[in-house]
Amino acid sequence: MVEDALCHINRQTTNITLFNFSNYSKLKLWNVSRGRRNAKGKNSTADLRLAMQKTMQSKCGVFRTEKNLKEGVDEIRKTYDGMDSISVKDRSLVFNTDLVETLEFDNLIRQAVTTVESAYHRKESRGAHAREDYPKRDDEKFMQHTLAWCDGKNTKISYREVHKSTLTNEVQYFPPQERVY
Repeated sequence: MVEDALCHINRQTTNITLFNFSNYSKLKLWNVSRGRRNAKGKNSTADLRLAMQKTMQSKCGVFRTEKNLKEGVDEIRKTYDGMDSISVKDRSLVFNTDLVETLEFDNLIRQAVTTVESAYHRKESRGAHAREDYPKRDDEKFMQHTLAWCDGKNTKISYREVHKSTLTNEVQYFPPQERVY
C-alpha cells in the first residue's frame, strides 16, 4: 500500500514522527460530512481569506525583517483562530461553492501558518527569502532544508541536511555558491 511505502521510506531516512494517514482521512471526512458543511459561526470564509491574504502580503513578503515576521506569526494565528467560528451558509451537497471555498481556506491557512513560522526561524537571506536584518546567507547554519509540521496554529520546525553529492557518477556535484548579479 502507498501509505505503508511512504512510512517505510521515512523510517529509513529520517528520525521524524510519521504522518498518520488514517487520522487525516477521518479529519477530511469530518470536514465535509459534519463539521465544515454545517458550520454556523460568525466569520465568513471570504473575510478570513482576505485577512490571511493581507497578513501574508504585508508581513511575509519578499523583503522581511524579524519584527514583520513576528507580527505575521501573531496575526496569522489570530486568523487561524477565526476558523473556530467559521460560517458556511449553503448546506447542499451539490455544487456547494461555499463549502469548497471553506475547505480550500482550511488548507491555505495551514500553509500560511507554516510558511510564516518557517520564514521567521530562518535567520538569513537566501534566494527569494530576503531578510533585511540578515543580508547574507549563512551556509554554516542554514545549508539545510526546513521541515515543518502544522498542528492547528502551532508549527513544529526541524531541519534536514542538504545532500552534498550526486546520486550517480555520471554528473558532477556543484558546490553551493552565493548568487551574484
